[in-house]
Amino acid sequence: MNAPAISNVSSVQLITTSKERGRFTMDIHVNRNGQGFGPYEESEARSLYARGNIAETDLVWRDGMAEWQPARQFFGERAMLSGAPPIVPPHPFPAHQPPPVPGYVAPPSSYANQTARPEEKLPPKLHWSLVLLFTVLSFGIFGVVWLFIQSSWVRRIDSRSNATMYLIGYVVLASIGAIVDASSESSDTQSLGWLLQIPSYVLFYCGYYSMRRSMLDHYNSVEPIRLTLSGAMTFFFSMLYLQHHMTRIAKWKETGNIKPQ
Repeated sequence: MNAPAISNVSSVQLITTSKERGRFTMDIHVNRNGQGFGPYEESEARSLYARGNIAETDLVWRDGMAEWQPARQFFGERAMLSGAPPIVPPHPFPAHQPPPVPGYVAPPSSYANQTARPEEKLPPKLHWSLVLLFTVLSFGIFGVVWLFIQSSWVRRIDSRSNATMYLIGYVVLASIGAIVDASSESSDTQSLGWLLQIPSYVLFYCGYYSMRRSMLDHYNSVEPIRLTLSGAMTFFFSMLYLQHHMTRIAKWKETGNIKPQ
């Protein structure tokens, strides 16, 4: 956006001369209504002021000054001159960062938002005992939901993880088997229900050992915290055991400290 009109000539703006800048030390900064110009070599800045390109009310700063000063105070009185229509000046970054302009607050920059790396989502950190309690109180429904909360997080650290697909198969087969078993009257139909439960358990353990492998790979290579996960504990306490370690990892990410395993 072009700087607003200055002095008594609406079309007059600041002019920069790149050839002159290359030969001198440029340390004069000009600020007009929060919009910065320069830096300029001192003789160039005085010439701009004399021609009216720098208004008396513009703020001026140079290295060594404690604060900005009005151009009139910095350069002194000048005669009113009319100038030819100038070229719109570029906005190079200053070699030295000038102090903030009095009474002006710069708008927040979006650069940090564009370059900042988004924080990695923490693993589910509910204590394993609460997971057990809520599962019992909800007659297992909470536990089924929690399976997918865990597997969804593992998918974030290992895009190749198939744990969620295994667990979906487990829930589908287990549900069908339970329905068949509950609605059957003959022993043959009940046997079919039990047969469906067997592959459902296979898929369940495939899902949890898949999550175990993904966690071991990630936290011993990408974020090495020397994580160890017992195969036997994973077999007997699957969801609760991995939840214990997910809670440890979540607290480590929040505090920087990891509790012993």
